[in-house]
Amino acid sequence: MKRVYMNTLLLASLSSTLFANDVVKLEDITVTAQKKKESKQEIALSLDILNSKDIKEQKILDTEDIVNSTPGLFMIKTNHHGTAGFLSLRGITPTMEGEQSIGFFVDDIYYPMFDSEILDIKRVEVLKGPQGTLYGKNTESGVINIITNKPVNENSGNIEFGLANNNTQEYKALVNTKLIDNEVFLRAALRKYKSDGYFENKYNNNKKSDHTDGIDGRVALRYLPTDNLDFILSYDRNDYENGYSGFNTLNEVLKNPGKVNVDFDGKGEFKNDKFALKSIYENENLTFTSITAASNTKNIDYNDLDFTTNDLMRLKTNRDIDFLSQEFRVNSSYKNLKYLIGGYFSKEDNKESVDFEMRQANPLYGMPKFTKFTSSDDSTNNYALFSQANYAFNSFFDVTLGLRYDKEHKDYKYKVGYDKDLSMFGMIKDSIKKSKSSSQVLPKVSFNFNFEKHLLYASYTKGYKAGGYNSLAPINNQEFEDELSNNFEIGLKSRFLNDRLFTNLAIYQIYIDDQQVEQQYYPDSITSNAGKSEIKGLDLDVTYQATDKLVLSAGIGYNDSKFDEYKDNILDGSGNIIGQKDYSGKRAPNTPKYTYNITAKYNFLADTYILAKLNGVGDIYYNLDNSVKQKSYELVDLSFGTSFNNCDIRLWSKNIFDKTYTTRAFEMSNEWYARAGEGRTFGFELAYKF
Repeated sequence: MKRVYMNTLLLASLSSTLFANDVVKLEDITVTAQKKKESKQEIALSLDILNSKDIKEQKILDTEDIVNSTPGLFMIKTNHHGTAGFLSLRGITPTMEGEQSIGFFVDDIYYPMFDSEILDIKRVEVLKGPQGTLYGKNTESGVINIITNKPVNENSGNIEFGLANNNTQEYKALVNTKLIDNEVFLRAALRKYKSDGYFENKYNNNKKSDHTDGIDGRVALRYLPTDNLDFILSYDRNDYENGYSGFNTLNEVLKNPGKVNVDFDGKGEFKNDKFALKSIYENENLTFTSITAASNTKNIDYNDLDFTTNDLMRLKTNRDIDFLSQEFRVNSSYKNLKYLIGGYFSKEDNKESVDFEMRQANPLYGMPKFTKFTSSDDSTNNYALFSQANYAFNSFFDVTLGLRYDKEHKDYKYKVGYDKDLSMFGMIKDSIKKSKSSSQVLPKVSFNFNFEKHLLYASYTKGYKAGGYNSLAPINNQEFEDELSNNFEIGLKSRFLNDRLFTNLAIYQIYIDDQQVEQQYYPDSITSNAGKSEIKGLDLDVTYQATDKLVLSAGIGYNDSKFDEYKDNILDGSGNIIGQKDYSGKRAPNTPKYTYNITAKYNFLADTYILAKLNGVGDIYYNLDNSVKQKSYELVDLSFGTSFNNCDIRLWSKNIFDKTYTTRAFEMSNEWYARAGEGRTFGFELAYKF
């Protein structure tokens, strides 16, 4: 122990000597992760931050880019803006048709569709670990909280233009204006994006088989009638059309990752409208916040399902989601006590229709070509009361206590039918109508020890992911139950070398009951509840201001996830039980063992930088047997930027070594199919501020 202490003193002395004339320190970012303003280094929580400068310099365009810049976070990607994609964090991965385990919020507002572009971002906060006390259900493994820029009392704006390979074009415009000085402000942003995409269809020589063409818009109006009141009314719009052909056999993907070979290129449509009114009253004693929000998401995917040049099967999915929410909360303090009290309500209507087209007859069995129609209507009401308080016994020790009561009610309707009479094959029209209610009490406790330059905390939190109905499963096997977890975490946040070095370490252990697990019988999927699971892991990030010009950072999210008890039925294509298998000791699929990144940024001249980033992803199993996997891989990104006379020029490249990897894989008809990750991309941007 004495040797460690002496080494620490020697390191501090050496660094002080080397940089005696260098007074640049790291900036401690203010965050609102716990719905109040706090310092990142002084909050008893594992989180990663991307500020507006990071977003520009690392070319962060959408949710997938946020994921790739956050250690421990991973995304299963199926298509542009696909509703079948999902997020993984701390070894917890949702199913294709289940609820997410990571909540996606924009300005404190939950949105059911996470795979989209967000304009005019001020900051992204990725909260790791369960956040149910303050954010509610389906935040069992964390939260992505995006904070946009508010309208301010000034007249300003900028325009941007960008080009990239794959015939990619991007145009942006932003304006902020004061309509009434010191009282009413307007801020509006617009983006046009168009690209031929990465995949090429060899069957018809179509080099635009996964093209995308869309518009993103955001407008916000802010009104400050008094010094105590603040109203912000905002509207966001995403409108995209794209191709949908990225899947090939797994073996072919590994050999020719950018090629597909299908008779039908497919197409997709994505439209998203979001309205919000945020009202804040603040005085010396308290802050009252009201957030009213509504959104509508429409997503249509029509794609080749046999993934061959034969016109055998196609699948058309049409999803329409209406979401309405209202939150009230009060923040206040009394002597050494800081507290928050709130109430929440949301209503979600999720309508989905799926058309399965068998486009060729089967003379061997006398079966004609047919189309199977399914439709589902899933309506969910959610109610919650929540509170969190922090009491400081002294400057050294404080305790955080949180509690949320969450109640949910679901009404579910499902129909299945065919375009012709297939009763002779046992295929008949059918329907079900079900409802279920559940409630959970979600506690949190954190013991926090504050040293001069260090924060040590130990916490317990209950995690919760709601149960529901999987409309892609056979009609007699669609219901699944809540997933619950007990989460224990110890964290240490430190500052060294006169605030030149920040380190954040969190070690956690998670015990999961009734983990929701997906079994693929493509195009069907079945969601079941595993018995018990255990996850051990850590989050570590380090940021070092090496010189006044060089900043180094690194982070890793590691987890050891396995099923302790999990025996599940083996089903045939109709959902009939034909056996049972024990998956105990296996790792949960679709979640990497680790992800990490290492970033070096060097500033030189007046306003010029060069940035290099290495992203690493550990092994990912694609099935419960752990027999098929994506091996670990690394991606390298580079960017360069300079500013002069109100102009910004940026050059960037992602995956510069054109590494081959997969973003999704599944088995169908005894063959494995997969989608390749995007290969090398590169481009430039020109921006002008006024």
